[in-house]
Amino acid sequence: MLDLLPLERQLFWGILILSAVSSVLAHLQIVRENVRYRRLLVAFTSVQITLAAVLLILRAVAIKAFPITGVFESMLILLVFIGITFLFLSAFMPQVWFLSVMAWVLFVISILTSFVARPASVLQEAARTPWVIVHALSMALSGAMIVFAAAMSVLFLWSRKRLKSGRFSTLFGKMPTVEKLENLNLMGLHLSFIIMTFGLVSGIGLVAVKSAGLSMTLGDWLTDSKIVLVTVAWIALLVSLILRRLLALSGKAVAQATLTICFVILFAFIGSKVFCKSDHDFINKTPTYDSQVK
Repeated sequence: MLDLLPLERQLFWGILILSAVSSVLAHLQIVRENVRYRRLLVAFTSVQITLAAVLLILRAVAIKAFPITGVFESMLILLVFIGITFLFLSAFMPQVWFLSVMAWVLFVISILTSFVARPASVLQEAARTPWVIVHALSMALSGAMIVFAAAMSVLFLWSRKRLKSGRFSTLFGKMPTVEKLENLNLMGLHLSFIIMTFGLVSGIGLVAVKSAGLSMTLGDWLTDSKIVLVTVAWIALLVSLILRRLLALSGKAVAQATLTICFVILFAFIGSKVFCKSDHDFINKTPTYDSQVK
């Protein structure tokens, strides 16, 4: 993160600080069982989204292309999508636990994004195609949906545990119903599967047409850790939805599967780049900025 240009670094620090403050307010909201912090959480989330959007615009100007070809840009898009989802649903679900969990999710995503913050790099010429944009946006949006589904799974499992222990009063009015949480989880899974399928299909088409120009052979693509992990997550998602429909898989099992799939997806986004050194990106290694300007 320290390698970012001063303006980019300041914007990203703003995102981190706002996320941290929101997470503290989310905790206070639960402890004091009061939704009076709701407006502040919504306002801080709106500012976070705005800062992330400005940062993406700066990246677009720097690389002279749509800014979603690097891991850092993809995580910023993920942050924006999750934030928009949070703002939209908060208008219908003002319960303190829902608002708090979503604020914590944004904080975790912001922290994870800091691990892959890098200066902008020149886009490969072969990647200057609308299919790259469609593919990258699809994967980022599907990631946002699975993260949302995972957040609903956490709330579902927590509510279910409280209800089974007879502590219903501790949840009343503070959390959406178990049925609503289960439905939101399934909605997130279905949307993620549909969008991820489109992303994978567009990615396969991109490889078939532009593989040589992207400096990767077909074998490189098939053995890349990020691609392997995303494919595994897609298969697990498909199996979970099929079992849910055909065998009436329990809500608890679906929620647990959702958390596992979410972990795989996030590791595919970040871990594959940090730990596995994935080459699945569309950027050259030469920075667009003068290394002297920092």
